[in-house]
Amino acid sequence: MLQSRSIKLPTMAQFNLSKLNKVRVQMSILRKRIWDAAPDSVKDFPLKRAEDVVLQQLLLLGQKTVKGSLIALFILSFISDVIFCISRNKELMIPFGLFVGCLMADFLKEASRELFPDSEKTGLRRPLLGIGCFFVFVKFISTFFTLQGQAFLLHVANGGLVQILWLWKGYWREGMDKVDRIPF
Repeated sequence: MLQSRSIKLPTMAQFNLSKLNKVRVQMSILRKRIWDAAPDSVKDFPLKRAEDVVLQQLLLLGQKTVKGSLIALFILSFISDVIFCISRNKELMIPFGLFVGCLMADFLKEASRELFPDSEKTGLRRPLLGIGCFFVFVKFISTFFTLQGQAFLLHVANGGLVQILWLWKGYWREGMDKVDRIPF
C-alpha cells in the first residue's frame, strides 16, 4: 500500500518578515564568502567589458535576423507582384516601374543629401531608412488604385526598395570595414 505525504507550505501571510530578513542576511554572508574564496583572476576579470561584448554581439545578431527577414519578405513580395502583373497581362509595367522606382530613389537620396548635409557624416542611414519607408508606404497605397495604377505603383515601390537595398549594402560594407573585430 502506497502512502502519500503532503507538506503544507506557508503562505505569504504566514511567512514572517523576520524570516525574510534572516534569509537576506544569510544570502549576503554567502555572497561575501564566495567572493572571498574566488581566485584573484576571477575578481580581476573585466566583467563590464564582457557584458558589453555580449550585448554588442546580441544586437548584431538581432540586426542580421531582422535584415534577413525583411529581405526575404521583400523577395516574396516582389515575386508576388510579378505574378500579379503576369496574370493581368501587364508585363510591360514591370521594367518601366522598376526603372522609375530606381530613379526616384536616387533623386530622393540626392535631395536628402542636400537638405541634410550632416547625414553624410553618419553614412546616410536615416535618410535611406526614411526613403525605404516611403516606398513601403507606396506599396500599401497602391492597393487603392485601379489595376493599371496598382501594377505600376507596385513596381515603382519595388524598384525604389531595390535601389535602397543596394545603397544600404554599400554603406554597410563601408561600416563593417571600420568595425574592430573582437576575438573570442
